[in-house]
Amino acid sequence: MHTSHQLSLLAIAAVIFFGSAELASAEAAKPAESIPAEAEKDEAKKKPVRGKKPARRGDPNREGAAERKKPSVGKKPSAEEGTQEKVTAKSKDEKEEFATHKVEAKPFKITTKLSGIIESKQQTPVAMDLDRWSELSVVSALPHGTEVKKGDLLFQLDTRALEKKIRELEVGMPLKELDLETAKQELEKMEQTTPLKLEQTRLAMQHAEEDLEYFFDVTKPMRERSAKEDLKSTQNYLSYAEEELRQLKKMYAEDDMTEETEEIILQRQQNSVDSYKWMLEQTKARTDRTLKTYIPREEVSLKRNHELKEIDFARSEKATKDSLVRKKLDVEAKIRDFDESELALKEYQYDLKQMAPRAAHDGVVYYGMNQRGKWTTASTVERKMIPGGKISMNEVVVTLVDPSDLHLRVAVPENRLKGLRKGLDGTLKLEWNPDVELDGKVESVSWVPYADNTYDAVVAIGNESGARVVPGMKANIEVVIYDNEKTLTVPKNAIEKKGKVSMVTMKDGEKRRIRTGHSNGSMIQVVEGLEAGDEIRSGPAKKEEPTEDKAEEKPEEKSDDKAGDKK
Repeated sequence: MHTSHQLSLLAIAAVIFFGSAELASAEAAKPAESIPAEAEKDEAKKKPVRGKKPARRGDPNREGAAERKKPSVGKKPSAEEGTQEKVTAKSKDEKEEFATHKVEAKPFKITTKLSGIIESKQQTPVAMDLDRWSELSVVSALPHGTEVKKGDLLFQLDTRALEKKIRELEVGMPLKELDLETAKQELEKMEQTTPLKLEQTRLAMQHAEEDLEYFFDVTKPMRERSAKEDLKSTQNYLSYAEEELRQLKKMYAEDDMTEETEEIILQRQQNSVDSYKWMLEQTKARTDRTLKTYIPREEVSLKRNHELKEIDFARSEKATKDSLVRKKLDVEAKIRDFDESELALKEYQYDLKQMAPRAAHDGVVYYGMNQRGKWTTASTVERKMIPGGKISMNEVVVTLVDPSDLHLRVAVPENRLKGLRKGLDGTLKLEWNPDVELDGKVESVSWVPYADNTYDAVVAIGNESGARVVPGMKANIEVVIYDNEKTLTVPKNAIEKKGKVSMVTMKDGEKRRIRTGHSNGSMIQVVEGLEAGDEIRSGPAKKEEPTEDKAEEKPEEKSDDKAGDKK
Protein backbone atom coordinates (compact mmCIF):
# COMPACT_ATOMS: atom_id res chain seq x y z
CA MET A 1 0.00 0.00 0.00
CA HIS A 2 2.66 2.44 1.02
CA THR A 3 4.92 1.35 -1.83
CA SER A 4 2.27 2.09 -4.47
CA HIS A 5 1.62 5.49 -2.94
CA GLN A 6 5.29 6.30 -3.00
CA LEU A 7 5.62 5.28 -6.65
CA SER A 8 2.74 7.55 -7.55
CA LEU A 9 4.39 10.47 -5.83
CA LEU A 10 7.67 9.84 -7.66
CA ALA A 11 5.90 9.77 -11.03
CA ILE A 12 4.21 13.09 -10.28
CA ALA A 13 7.52 14.61 -9.21
CA ALA A 14 9.20 13.49 -12.46
CA VAL A 15 6.48 15.10 -14.57
CA ILE A 16 6.80 18.36 -12.62
CA PHE A 17 10.61 18.25 -12.92
CA PHE A 18 10.75 17.91 -16.72
CA GLY A 19 8.05 20.53 -17.17
CA SER A 20 9.91 23.01 -14.99
CA ALA A 21 13.17 22.36 -16.87
CA GLU A 22 11.60 23.06 -20.24
CA LEU A 23 9.98 26.22 -18.89
CA ALA A 24 13.31 27.46 -17.46
CA SER A 25 15.13 26.83 -20.75
CA ALA A 26 12.48 28.75 -22.68
CA GLU A 27 12.65 31.68 -20.29
CA ALA A 28 16.48 31.78 -20.47
CA ALA A 29 16.42 31.77 -24.29
CA LYS A 30 14.09 34.76 -24.44
CA PRO A 31 15.83 38.16 -25.05
CA ALA A 32 15.69 40.86 -22.42
CA GLU A 33 13.66 43.12 -24.71
CA SER A 34 10.76 40.59 -24.79
CA ILE A 35 9.56 41.54 -21.29
CA PRO A 36 6.22 43.26 -21.73
CA ALA A 37 5.79 46.83 -20.71
CA GLU A 38 3.09 45.85 -18.21
CA ALA A 39 5.58 43.67 -16.36
CA GLU A 40 8.04 46.56 -16.16
CA LYS A 41 5.30 48.74 -14.73
CA ASP A 42 4.44 46.09 -12.13
CA GLU A 43 8.10 45.88 -11.18
CA ALA A 44 8.29 49.65 -10.90
CA LYS A 45 5.30 49.59 -8.54
CA LYS A 46 7.09 47.14 -6.31
CA LYS A 47 10.10 49.48 -5.94
CA PRO A 48 10.17 51.40 -2.67
CA VAL A 49 9.34 55.10 -2.83
CA ARG A 50 12.06 57.35 -1.41
CA GLY A 51 10.96 59.38 1.54
CA LYS A 52 8.00 57.09 2.39
CA LYS A 53 7.87 56.19 6.05
CA PRO A 54 7.74 52.45 6.95
CA ALA A 55 4.42 51.10 8.28
CA ARG A 56 3.96 51.44 11.98
CA ARG A 57 4.03 48.57 14.37
CA GLY A 58 0.75 46.72 14.39
CA ASP A 59 -0.02 47.39 10.73
CA PRO A 60 -1.78 44.26 9.49
CA ASN A 61 -0.46 44.61 5.95
CA ARG A 62 3.12 44.88 7.15
CA GLU A 63 2.75 42.04 9.62
CA GLY A 64 1.13 39.81 6.98
CA ALA A 65 3.97 40.45 4.58
CA ALA A 66 6.47 39.64 7.27
CA GLU A 67 4.67 36.44 8.04
CA ARG A 68 4.72 35.48 4.38
CA LYS A 69 8.45 36.17 4.11
CA LYS A 70 9.39 34.17 7.18
CA PRO A 71 10.47 30.66 6.35
CA SER A 72 8.60 27.85 8.00
CA VAL A 73 10.63 26.70 10.93
CA GLY A 74 11.35 22.98 10.78
CA LYS A 75 9.72 22.55 7.37
CA LYS A 76 11.90 20.72 4.85
CA PRO A 77 11.66 21.48 1.11
CA SER A 78 9.84 18.91 -0.95
CA ALA A 79 11.68 16.60 -3.35
CA GLU A 80 10.10 18.32 -6.37
CA GLU A 81 11.36 21.79 -5.28
CA GLY A 82 14.93 20.55 -4.63
CA THR A 83 15.14 18.73 -7.93
CA GLN A 84 13.84 21.77 -9.83
CA GLU A 85 16.46 24.11 -8.24
CA LYS A 86 19.33 21.79 -9.12
CA VAL A 87 18.23 21.49 -12.77
CA THR A 88 17.87 25.31 -13.10
CA ALA A 89 21.37 25.96 -11.69
CA LYS A 90 22.87 23.36 -14.00
CA SER A 91 21.25 24.85 -17.07
CA LYS A 92 22.61 28.31 -16.20
CA ASP A 93 26.13 26.99 -15.77
CA GLU A 94 26.04 25.08 -19.05
CA LYS A 95 24.74 28.03 -21.10
CA GLU A 96 26.64 31.24 -20.16
CA GLU A 97 25.56 34.33 -22.08
CA PHE A 98 27.97 36.84 -23.81
CA ALA A 99 27.42 40.37 -25.15
CA THR A 100 28.04 40.52 -28.89
CA HIS A 101 29.09 43.24 -31.31
CA LYS A 102 28.21 43.29 -34.96
CA VAL A 103 31.10 44.54 -37.11
CA GLU A 104 29.98 47.34 -39.42
CA ALA A 105 31.70 49.82 -41.72
CA LYS A 106 31.10 53.23 -40.18
CA PRO A 107 32.76 56.64 -40.11
CA PHE A 108 35.71 56.67 -37.68
CA LYS A 109 37.33 59.89 -36.44
CA ILE A 110 40.02 60.59 -33.83
CA THR A 111 40.30 64.11 -32.46
CA THR A 112 42.14 65.84 -29.66
CA LYS A 113 41.03 69.01 -27.89
CA LEU A 114 43.61 71.67 -27.08
CA SER A 115 43.56 75.15 -25.60
CA GLY A 116 45.72 78.08 -26.60
CA ILE A 117 46.09 81.84 -26.87
CA ILE A 118 45.84 84.01 -29.97
CA GLU A 119 49.04 85.88 -30.79
CA SER A 120 50.35 87.97 -33.63
CA LYS A 121 52.85 86.60 -36.09
CA GLN A 122 54.52 90.01 -36.24
CA GLN A 123 55.24 91.40 -32.81
CA THR A 124 58.08 93.78 -32.00
CA PRO A 125 59.20 94.05 -28.37
CA VAL A 126 60.43 97.50 -27.34
CA ALA A 127 63.08 97.67 -24.61
CA MET A 128 65.59 100.35 -23.66
CA ASP A 129 68.89 98.86 -24.81
CA LEU A 130 71.05 101.95 -24.30
CA ASP A 131 74.84 102.10 -24.64
CA ARG A 132 75.67 104.10 -21.52
CA TRP A 133 72.79 106.01 -19.93
CA SER A 134 70.82 104.18 -17.21
CA GLU A 135 68.41 106.69 -15.63
CA LEU A 136 65.08 105.86 -17.30
CA SER A 137 62.19 107.93 -16.02
CA VAL A 138 58.88 108.04 -17.92
CA VAL A 139 57.49 111.41 -18.95
CA SER A 140 54.56 110.19 -21.05
CA ALA A 141 53.36 106.95 -22.66
CA LEU A 142 50.57 105.80 -24.96
CA PRO A 143 47.86 103.80 -23.20
CA HIS A 144 47.69 100.04 -23.53
CA GLY A 145 45.73 99.02 -26.63
CA THR A 146 46.42 102.18 -28.64
CA GLU A 147 46.52 101.72 -32.41
CA VAL A 148 49.59 103.37 -33.95
CA LYS A 149 51.11 103.95 -37.36
CA LYS A 150 54.74 103.45 -38.31
CA GLY A 151 56.85 106.26 -36.83
CA ASP A 152 54.39 107.23 -34.07
CA LEU A 153 55.88 108.02 -30.64
CA LEU A 154 55.30 105.17 -28.18
CA PHE A 155 56.59 106.79 -24.98
CA GLN A 156 58.92 109.61 -23.92
CA LEU A 157 61.65 109.41 -21.25
CA ASP A 158 63.16 112.29 -19.25
CA THR A 159 66.28 113.58 -21.06
CA ARG A 160 67.29 116.63 -18.98
CA ALA A 161 70.12 114.95 -17.04
CA LEU A 162 71.39 113.27 -20.20
CA GLU A 163 71.45 116.54 -22.14
CA LYS A 164 73.45 118.16 -19.29
CA LYS A 165 75.98 115.34 -19.41
CA ILE A 166 76.38 115.78 -23.16
CA ARG A 167 77.02 119.54 -22.79
CA GLU A 168 79.71 118.92 -20.15
CA LEU A 169 81.50 116.50 -22.42
CA GLU A 170 81.28 118.84 -25.39
CA VAL A 171 82.85 121.66 -23.35
CA GLY A 172 85.63 119.50 -21.90
CA MET A 173 86.66 117.80 -25.11
CA PRO A 174 88.83 120.69 -26.56
CA LEU A 175 90.79 121.02 -23.31
CA LYS A 176 91.44 117.28 -23.21
CA GLU A 177 92.53 117.35 -26.81
CA LEU A 178 95.02 120.21 -26.12
CA ASP A 179 96.36 118.44 -23.05
CA LEU A 180 96.88 115.30 -25.10
CA GLU A 181 98.80 117.17 -27.82
CA THR A 182 101.10 118.77 -25.20
CA ALA A 183 101.81 115.40 -23.65
CA LYS A 184 102.64 113.95 -27.06
CA GLN A 185 105.13 116.77 -27.74
CA GLU A 186 106.79 116.32 -24.37
CA LEU A 187 107.10 112.63 -25.03
CA GLU A 188 108.66 113.26 -28.41
CA LYS A 189 111.22 115.67 -26.84
CA MET A 190 112.01 113.21 -24.07
CA GLU A 191 112.55 110.43 -26.55
CA GLN A 192 115.16 112.66 -28.29
CA THR A 193 116.95 114.00 -25.18
CA THR A 194 117.03 110.82 -23.15
CA PRO A 195 119.82 109.18 -25.17
CA LEU A 196 121.89 112.42 -24.99
CA LYS A 197 121.48 112.64 -21.24
CA LEU A 198 122.48 109.05 -20.84
CA GLU A 199 125.57 109.61 -22.99
CA GLN A 200 126.52 112.72 -21.00
CA THR A 201 126.28 110.85 -17.74
CA ARG A 202 128.28 107.98 -19.14
CA LEU A 203 131.02 110.39 -20.31
CA ALA A 204 131.19 112.08 -16.91
CA MET A 205 131.70 108.69 -15.30
CA GLN A 206 134.31 107.82 -17.88
CA HIS A 207 136.18 111.12 -17.27
CA ALA A 208 136.18 110.57 -13.54
CA GLU A 209 137.59 107.12 -14.07
CA GLU A 210 140.28 108.49 -16.38
CA ASP A 211 141.17 111.29 -13.91
CA LEU A 212 141.57 108.76 -11.14
CA GLU A 213 143.76 106.56 -13.25
CA TYR A 214 145.89 109.58 -14.33
CA PHE A 215 146.24 110.68 -10.73
CA PHE A 216 147.61 107.33 -9.73
CA ASP A 217 149.75 106.97 -12.80
CA VAL A 218 151.12 110.54 -13.19
CA THR A 219 149.88 113.25 -10.88
CA LYS A 220 150.55 111.61 -7.57
CA PRO A 221 154.07 110.39 -8.35
CA MET A 222 155.01 113.71 -9.93
CA ARG A 223 153.71 115.79 -7.07
CA GLU A 224 155.46 113.61 -4.53
CA ARG A 225 158.69 113.89 -6.48
CA SER A 226 158.21 117.62 -6.99
CA ALA A 227 157.81 118.16 -3.29
CA LYS A 228 160.88 116.13 -2.55
CA GLU A 229 162.88 117.87 -5.29
CA ASP A 230 161.87 121.29 -3.96
CA LEU A 231 163.08 120.30 -0.52
CA LYS A 232 166.29 118.89 -1.90
CA SER A 233 166.90 121.97 -4.05
CA THR A 234 166.35 124.29 -1.11
CA GLN A 235 168.70 122.22 0.98
CA ASN A 236 171.29 122.45 -1.77
CA TYR A 237 170.85 126.19 -2.09
CA LEU A 238 171.29 126.50 1.66
CA SER A 239 174.31 124.29 1.60
CA TYR A 240 175.81 126.31 -1.22
CA ALA A 241 175.19 129.56 0.58
CA GLU A 242 176.66 128.26 3.82
CA GLU A 243 179.77 126.96 2.04
CA GLU A 244 180.24 130.23 0.23
CA LEU A 245 179.91 132.12 3.53
CA ARG A 246 182.40 129.80 5.14
CA GLN A 247 184.90 130.33 2.30
CA LEU A 248 184.46 134.07 2.48
CA LYS A 249 185.04 134.11 6.21
CA LYS A 250 188.09 131.94 5.83
CA MET A 251 189.47 134.10 3.13
CA TYR A 252 188.84 137.31 4.96
CA ALA A 253 190.17 135.86 8.22
CA GLU A 254 193.58 135.21 6.73
CA ASP A 255 193.96 138.88 5.85
CA ASP A 256 193.67 139.82 9.51
CA MET A 257 191.86 142.78 8.55
CA THR A 258 188.28 143.41 7.61
CA GLU A 259 187.33 146.00 5.24
CA GLU A 260 184.01 147.57 5.02
CA THR A 261 183.37 145.94 1.64
CA GLU A 262 184.21 142.57 3.00
CA GLU A 263 181.82 143.05 5.84
CA ILE A 264 179.08 143.92 3.42
CA ILE A 265 179.82 140.85 1.35
CA LEU A 266 179.84 138.62 4.39
CA GLN A 267 176.63 140.15 5.67
CA ARG A 268 174.96 139.65 2.30
CA GLN A 269 176.08 136.08 2.20
CA GLN A 270 174.88 135.58 5.73
CA ASN A 271 171.54 136.97 4.75
CA SER A 272 171.41 134.53 1.86
CA VAL A 273 172.18 131.71 4.20
CA ASP A 274 169.45 132.84 6.55
CA SER A 275 167.06 133.23 3.65
CA TYR A 276 167.80 129.71 2.39
CA LYS A 277 167.35 128.38 5.87
CA TRP A 278 163.89 129.95 5.96
CA MET A 279 163.16 128.66 2.51
CA LEU A 280 164.27 125.23 3.59
CA GLU A 281 162.02 125.37 6.60
CA GLN A 282 159.09 126.43 4.42
CA THR A 283 159.86 123.84 1.82
CA LYS A 284 160.01 121.12 4.45
CA ALA A 285 156.63 122.19 5.80
CA ARG A 286 155.18 122.51 2.30
CA THR A 287 156.61 119.17 1.24
CA ASP A 288 155.32 117.50 4.35
CA ARG A 289 151.90 119.08 3.80
CA THR A 290 151.83 118.00 0.19
CA LEU A 291 152.89 114.45 0.84
CA LYS A 292 150.78 113.88 3.88
CA THR A 293 147.68 116.03 3.19
CA TYR A 294 147.14 117.42 -0.27
CA ILE A 295 148.00 114.35 -2.27
CA PRO A 296 145.93 111.95 -0.06
CA ARG A 297 143.05 114.40 -0.09
CA GLU A 298 143.12 114.68 -3.87
CA GLU A 299 143.28 110.91 -4.12
CA VAL A 300 140.22 110.53 -1.90
CA SER A 301 138.41 113.28 -3.80
CA LEU A 302 139.09 111.67 -7.14
CA LYS A 303 137.97 108.27 -5.87
CA ARG A 304 134.74 109.68 -4.49
CA ASN A 305 134.10 111.62 -7.64
CA HIS A 306 134.56 108.45 -9.64
CA GLU A 307 132.19 106.54 -7.37
CA LEU A 308 129.62 109.32 -7.56
CA LYS A 309 129.81 109.39 -11.33
CA GLU A 310 129.27 105.64 -11.45
CA ILE A 311 126.26 105.97 -9.17
CA ASP A 312 124.96 108.94 -11.13
CA PHE A 313 125.31 107.02 -14.35
CA ALA A 314 123.49 103.97 -12.99
CA ARG A 315 120.75 106.01 -11.41
CA SER A 316 120.48 108.41 -14.30
CA GLU A 317 120.24 105.55 -16.76
CA LYS A 318 117.36 103.93 -14.81
CA ALA A 319 115.68 107.23 -13.93
CA THR A 320 115.86 108.50 -17.46
CA LYS A 321 114.46 105.30 -18.87
CA ASP A 322 111.76 105.23 -16.18
CA SER A 323 110.85 108.84 -16.93
CA LEU A 324 110.53 107.99 -20.57
CA VAL A 325 108.33 104.96 -19.83
CA ARG A 326 106.24 107.00 -17.38
CA LYS A 327 105.76 109.69 -19.97
CA LYS A 328 104.69 107.12 -22.53
CA LEU A 329 102.20 105.66 -20.07
CA ASP A 330 100.93 109.12 -19.24
CA VAL A 331 100.40 109.86 -22.92
CA GLU A 332 98.64 106.51 -23.41
CA ALA A 333 96.39 107.26 -20.42
CA LYS A 334 95.54 110.65 -21.87
CA ILE A 335 94.80 109.02 -25.21
CA ARG A 336 92.50 106.49 -23.54
CA ASP A 337 90.81 109.21 -21.53
CA PHE A 338 90.28 111.27 -24.64
CA ASP A 339 89.01 108.28 -26.62
CA GLU A 340 86.71 107.30 -23.74
CA SER A 341 85.32 110.82 -23.55
CA GLU A 342 84.84 110.91 -27.29
CA LEU A 343 83.13 107.49 -27.23
CA ALA A 344 81.00 108.52 -24.26
CA LEU A 345 79.89 111.63 -26.11
CA LYS A 346 78.89 109.57 -29.15
CA GLU A 347 77.08 106.96 -27.05
CA TYR A 348 75.24 109.59 -24.99
CA GLN A 349 74.18 111.30 -28.19
CA TYR A 350 72.93 107.94 -29.50
CA ASP A 351 71.12 107.24 -26.21
CA LEU A 352 69.45 110.63 -26.41
CA LYS A 353 67.89 109.63 -29.73
CA GLN A 354 66.62 106.36 -28.20
CA MET A 355 64.85 108.09 -25.32
CA ALA A 356 61.77 108.56 -27.51
CA PRO A 357 61.02 105.15 -29.13
CA ARG A 358 58.79 105.14 -32.20
CA ALA A 359 56.68 102.43 -33.82
CA ALA A 360 58.59 100.23 -36.27
CA HIS A 361 55.36 99.29 -38.10
CA ASP A 362 51.62 99.69 -37.88
CA GLY A 363 50.01 97.85 -34.99
CA VAL A 364 48.58 97.97 -31.49
CA VAL A 365 50.46 98.88 -28.30
CA TYR A 366 50.53 96.06 -25.72
CA TYR A 367 52.19 96.61 -22.34
CA GLY A 368 54.70 93.98 -21.23
CA MET A 369 56.27 90.95 -22.85
CA ASN A 370 54.63 88.08 -24.68
CA GLN A 371 55.76 84.61 -23.59
CA ARG A 372 54.08 81.75 -25.43
CA GLY A 373 51.00 83.88 -25.98
CA LYS A 374 50.76 85.09 -22.36
CA TRP A 375 51.42 88.69 -21.37
CA THR A 376 53.36 87.79 -18.23
CA THR A 377 54.67 91.25 -17.28
CA ALA A 378 51.74 93.42 -18.37
CA SER A 379 50.49 94.22 -14.87
CA THR A 380 53.98 95.14 -13.63
CA VAL A 381 54.78 97.35 -16.61
CA GLU A 382 51.41 99.10 -16.43
CA ARG A 383 52.32 100.47 -12.98
CA LYS A 384 55.55 101.90 -14.41
CA MET A 385 54.20 103.52 -17.57
CA ILE A 386 53.07 106.67 -15.78
CA PRO A 387 54.78 110.07 -15.42
CA GLY A 388 57.72 109.59 -13.08
CA GLY A 389 57.69 105.82 -13.37
CA LYS A 390 61.06 104.08 -13.46
CA ILE A 391 61.72 101.36 -16.01
CA SER A 392 64.73 99.05 -16.12
CA MET A 393 67.35 98.59 -18.79
CA ASN A 394 66.51 95.83 -21.31
CA GLU A 395 63.04 95.45 -19.81
CA VAL A 396 60.39 94.87 -22.48
CA VAL A 397 57.88 97.58 -21.63
CA VAL A 398 55.92 97.67 -24.86
CA THR A 399 55.24 95.08 -27.56
CA LEU A 400 53.93 96.34 -30.89
CA VAL A 401 51.67 93.68 -32.41
CA ASP A 402 50.11 93.45 -35.86
CA PRO A 403 46.47 92.33 -35.33
CA SER A 404 45.93 91.53 -39.00
CA ASP A 405 48.14 88.41 -39.09
CA LEU A 406 47.40 86.01 -36.22
CA HIS A 407 47.87 82.41 -35.19
CA LEU A 408 47.04 80.25 -32.18
CA ARG A 409 49.83 79.19 -29.85
CA VAL A 410 49.02 76.02 -27.94
CA ALA A 411 50.71 74.48 -24.89
CA VAL A 412 50.26 70.79 -25.63
CA PRO A 413 50.26 68.35 -22.67
CA GLU A 414 52.46 65.31 -23.15
CA ASN A 415 49.47 62.94 -23.22
CA ARG A 416 48.03 64.84 -26.22
CA LEU A 417 51.12 64.63 -28.44
CA LYS A 418 50.25 61.29 -30.03
CA GLY A 419 49.36 61.78 -33.69
CA LEU A 420 49.73 65.56 -33.56
CA ARG A 421 51.75 66.77 -36.55
CA LYS A 422 52.10 69.57 -39.05
CA GLY A 423 49.31 69.92 -41.61
CA LEU A 424 46.40 68.55 -39.53
CA ASP A 425 43.12 70.43 -39.75
CA GLY A 426 40.90 71.42 -36.87
CA THR A 427 37.99 73.53 -35.74
CA LEU A 428 38.73 76.55 -33.59
CA LYS A 429 36.33 78.25 -31.19
CA LEU A 430 36.93 81.48 -29.31
CA GLU A 431 36.08 81.52 -25.63
CA TRP A 432 34.31 84.84 -25.88
CA ASN A 433 32.14 83.62 -28.78
CA PRO A 434 32.02 79.80 -28.99
CA ASP A 435 29.19 79.98 -31.53
CA VAL A 436 31.66 81.05 -34.24
CA GLU A 437 33.79 78.27 -35.67
CA LEU A 438 37.05 79.05 -37.44
CA ASP A 439 39.25 76.80 -39.54
CA GLY A 440 42.63 75.86 -38.14
CA LYS A 441 45.69 74.06 -39.50
CA VAL A 442 48.67 72.92 -37.46
CA GLU A 443 51.74 74.83 -38.67
CA SER A 444 54.38 73.40 -36.35
CA VAL A 445 54.87 71.14 -33.33
CA SER A 446 57.89 71.45 -31.07
CA TRP A 447 59.25 68.30 -29.44
CA VAL A 448 61.27 70.16 -26.83
CA PRO A 449 59.42 70.34 -23.49
CA TYR A 450 59.13 73.51 -21.43
CA ALA A 451 59.44 73.74 -17.65
CA ASP A 452 55.75 72.86 -17.14
CA ASN A 453 56.24 69.70 -19.28
CA THR A 454 54.17 71.04 -22.15
CA TYR A 455 55.13 71.30 -25.81
CA ASP A 456 54.67 74.23 -28.14
CA ALA A 457 52.41 74.04 -31.18
CA VAL A 458 51.31 76.77 -33.60
CA VAL A 459 47.98 76.67 -35.45
CA ALA A 460 47.17 78.86 -38.45
CA ILE A 461 43.76 80.56 -38.32
CA GLY A 462 41.41 80.93 -41.27
CA ASN A 463 39.02 83.78 -40.48
CA GLU A 464 36.81 83.96 -43.53
CA SER A 465 33.78 84.78 -41.40
CA GLY A 466 35.35 88.07 -40.28
CA ALA A 467 34.98 87.29 -36.56
CA ARG A 468 36.73 89.70 -34.21
CA VAL A 469 39.97 88.07 -33.11
CA VAL A 470 42.72 89.95 -31.29
CA PRO A 471 46.01 88.86 -29.70
CA GLY A 472 45.64 87.62 -26.14
CA MET A 473 42.23 85.96 -26.63
CA LYS A 474 41.80 82.37 -25.46
CA ALA A 475 40.57 79.74 -27.88
CA ASN A 476 39.95 76.00 -28.02
CA ILE A 477 40.66 73.83 -31.03
CA GLU A 478 39.64 70.29 -31.86
CA VAL A 479 42.32 68.83 -34.12
CA VAL A 480 41.38 65.88 -36.34
CA ILE A 481 44.14 63.34 -35.85
CA TYR A 482 42.53 60.67 -38.09
CA ASP A 483 39.35 60.62 -40.19
CA ASN A 484 37.97 57.69 -42.20
CA GLU A 485 34.49 57.86 -43.67
CA LYS A 486 34.06 54.09 -43.82
CA THR A 487 36.10 51.58 -41.84
CA LEU A 488 35.57 48.57 -39.55
CA THR A 489 35.84 49.09 -35.79
CA VAL A 490 35.41 46.89 -32.72
CA PRO A 491 35.28 47.65 -28.99
CA LYS A 492 38.65 47.78 -27.32
CA ASN A 493 37.60 45.28 -24.62
CA ALA A 494 36.79 42.68 -27.32
CA ILE A 495 40.45 42.35 -28.30
CA GLU A 496 42.82 39.97 -26.57
CA LYS A 497 46.53 40.72 -26.75
CA LYS A 498 49.00 37.85 -26.83
CA GLY A 499 52.39 39.49 -27.28
CA LYS A 500 52.18 41.40 -30.56
CA VAL A 501 49.22 39.37 -31.81
CA SER A 502 45.65 40.73 -31.53
CA MET A 503 42.79 38.18 -31.29
CA VAL A 504 38.98 38.39 -31.14
CA THR A 505 36.43 35.72 -30.23
CA MET A 506 33.67 35.18 -32.72
CA LYS A 507 30.10 34.68 -31.56
CA ASP A 508 30.39 30.89 -31.95
CA GLY A 509 33.59 30.82 -29.83
CA GLU A 510 36.12 30.78 -32.69
CA LYS A 511 39.37 32.62 -32.02
CA ARG A 512 40.41 34.84 -34.94
CA ARG A 513 43.60 36.81 -35.48
CA ILE A 514 43.21 40.42 -36.64
CA ARG A 515 45.38 43.41 -37.55
CA THR A 516 44.42 46.70 -35.90
CA GLY A 517 44.92 50.31 -36.85
CA HIS A 518 43.99 53.57 -35.11
CA SER A 519 42.26 53.78 -31.73
CA ASN A 520 40.16 56.49 -30.12
CA GLY A 521 40.29 54.95 -26.66
CA SER A 522 37.06 52.89 -26.72
CA MET A 523 37.01 51.66 -30.33
CA ILE A 524 39.85 50.25 -32.44
CA GLN A 525 40.05 50.16 -36.21
CA VAL A 526 40.32 46.67 -37.76
CA VAL A 527 42.46 46.63 -40.89
CA GLU A 528 42.50 42.90 -41.56
CA GLY A 529 40.81 39.74 -40.21
CA LEU A 530 37.12 40.76 -40.05
CA GLU A 531 34.39 41.65 -42.48
CA ALA A 532 31.26 43.71 -42.22
CA GLY A 533 28.45 41.65 -40.70
CA ASP A 534 30.69 39.46 -38.50
CA GLU A 535 29.60 39.11 -34.89
CA ILE A 536 32.16 38.92 -32.11
CA ARG A 537 31.98 38.58 -28.38
CA SER A 538 32.58 41.84 -26.57
CA GLY A 539 32.41 40.44 -23.01
CA PRO A 540 29.94 38.70 -20.67
CA ALA A 541 26.30 39.85 -20.79
CA LYS A 542 25.18 42.13 -18.00
CA LYS A 543 22.69 40.46 -15.61
CA GLU A 544 20.04 42.41 -13.80
CA GLU A 545 19.64 41.55 -10.16
CA PRO A 546 16.55 42.46 -8.15
CA THR A 547 18.51 44.69 -5.84
CA GLU A 548 15.53 46.91 -5.12
CA ASP A 549 13.45 44.02 -3.73
CA LYS A 550 16.26 42.90 -1.48
CA ALA A 551 16.85 46.42 -0.29
CA GLU A 552 13.14 46.71 0.41
CA GLU A 553 12.95 43.45 2.28
CA LYS A 554 16.01 43.94 4.53
CA PRO A 555 14.78 46.85 6.58
CA GLU A 556 11.41 45.17 7.07
CA GLU A 557 13.06 41.98 8.30
CA LYS A 558 15.26 43.94 10.66
CA SER A 559 12.29 45.90 11.97
CA ASP A 560 10.32 42.67 12.45
CA ASP A 561 13.21 41.10 14.31
CA LYS A 562 13.48 44.14 16.56
CA ALA A 563 9.73 44.03 17.14
CA GLY A 564 9.97 40.34 18.05
CA ASP A 565 12.79 41.06 20.45
CA LYS A 566 10.78 43.77 22.11
CA LYS A 567 7.83 41.45 22.39
